[in-house]
Amino acid sequence: FPSNGSLNVYKLDKNGLTSAKDLTLTEVPNNSIPFSFAFDDEGQLLVAEAFGAAGVPNVEAGGSVSLYNDLDSFIPTIKSEVTTTEVTTCWVRYNPKKTCAFTTNNGGGSISSMKVRDGKLHLVEDVAAQLDTPIDFDFSSDYEFLYALSTGHLLSDNLALRQPAIFVYKVSSDCGLEKIQEITEGIPTEADRELNSLGVVNGVVGLAIF
Repeated sequence: FPSNGSLNVYKLDKNGLTSAKDLTLTEVPNNSIPFSFAFDDEGQLLVAEAFGAAGVPNVEAGGSVSLYNDLDSFIPTIKSEVTTTEVTTCWVRYNPKKTCAFTTNNGGGSISSMKVRDGKLHLVEDVAAQLDTPIDFDFSSDYEFLYALSTGHLLSDNLALRQPAIFVYKVSSDCGLEKIQEITEGIPTEADRELNSLGVVNGVVGLAIF
């Protein structure tokens, strides 16, 4: 996804290849910034969006998740949209076992929950869980548990006290999250990282479950 508020859809040939002539572009409304996406079990596209313009999120505005269909036409159209009170909505994941979607909201320090029902998206909780500046997250292979990575950026001005952690949640059938564990062992603090050229500590940035 480019940062100017649009979706690029490529048509693949039988060899899995594509070209620029097979590209369609759909503008995203409301000056929102598409950040990540997932598919539900009906093949509909869920897109997590931060509000802002020109690729710069508005950290005082909320975020949203849009559900697109008509993907076979290569011109996605919004079927439903959910807006949350949380800011800097970044990552979205879909749980086919629970028919739930979740987003991590980096600026809001939270996870939001939604239910996909009757082909539409419905907000369950703006704040299903709270954790410090969450980024990446994923489900266990049986979709019973959710693992979310917290960067620890806001815990302290002292880099040595900024402790990233993995939060483990039990996922309920109504899209609720029950925290059952917080893992910090083996995850370096930001004091163990070097500053980049912009004077920023990137720290831990990704999570994979296998």
